[in-house]
Amino acid sequence: MILLGARTPVTYREIREQFAGYQTVNAEAGLRAFERDKADLLELGVPIRYITPDEDDSLEDGGYVIDLKRFKMPEVRLTPDEISALVLAASVAHAMPGGTYPKIVDLALKKLAFDLPEEPDTPTVFPRSAAPAPVLVHFPEKRTPARPERVDLGEIYATLESATRLRKRVTITYDSAGTGVTSKRDVDPYGLVYREGAWLCVGYCHLRQDVRSFRVDRMRDAVQAPKPKSPDFERPVDFDVKAYAQRSPWTFAIDPPEEVQLALTADAAEIANEDFGPTGVKRQAGDKTLVTFDCANFEFAATRILSAKGAIRVVRGERLRARILAELDAIGRHYGDPAANTEDPDA
Repeated sequence: MILLGARTPVTYREIREQFAGYQTVNAEAGLRAFERDKADLLELGVPIRYITPDEDDSLEDGGYVIDLKRFKMPEVRLTPDEISALVLAASVAHAMPGGTYPKIVDLALKKLAFDLPEEPDTPTVFPRSAAPAPVLVHFPEKRTPARPERVDLGEIYATLESATRLRKRVTITYDSAGTGVTSKRDVDPYGLVYREGAWLCVGYCHLRQDVRSFRVDRMRDAVQAPKPKSPDFERPVDFDVKAYAQRSPWTFAIDPPEEVQLALTADAAEIANEDFGPTGVKRQAGDKTLVTFDCANFEFAATRILSAKGAIRVVRGERLRARILAELDAIGRHYGDPAANTEDPDA
């Protein structure tokens, strides 16, 4: 830092005054330590030069400089195993409750995304985040049936990462966001995707007979099939994890599809520019925009419609309308119960 910030050559005497390791009783020992450190920096590619008074007649003594025009830190090249280890560590840190770890991990992953090659050797992908989606607070109903204990999230992620890399089928215990029902799924994991603050496992679901995405934090456990040296599946040649990660949430196939028509007022006009999939049809009807499409992601659709505060109306789509009413009913019951609003949160 001394040499980087210096405008003129820095003498060894000035350097020695800043570092206790060079201030030895035997001056020669301190100088040898300095020469060793200088050799290490040169080996790392730091272009340190010694400027003599003959080269610069303004100097009384020779000194050291760093040639800033040639100074460039070596590019960091991570192997697939190193990337997987970083992602696993980040997943564990992100899952830690409380504190600032999730924000720090999100920022670190975004920075890492810019340093990864365009086509990384690992199926784990860090897509650049789009504009943040609206947030709706949902209060699910309390369910009395006992549920299985959740395996540590880091272990689940490690299992999924291994299964993705080895092309092994996994059996997951999954909590559905829409119904709250816990089910077993056999999945061929094609890749792990980090999107909008959550990890998704993208793969072929044998229950639904189609490609699906599963939030890792909704998994209660994940068990990899035996015989790790024998792959259970091959990823489709034309399957692009990045393209899948960048899809519009309106097009996600999570629920059985239903044809839906939405009426958007001027306050929600920008939503009409979003991708509603290949079945999406948009047309003007007076001062409103009508969007008709096959909706298969009721959780997201309900969230966007409610967050629009009346600017989006469901014209057609009974199942979507029922989902929105259920959300409103859950919120109403929560805030309408005086006991729920006055109980001590620390109790």
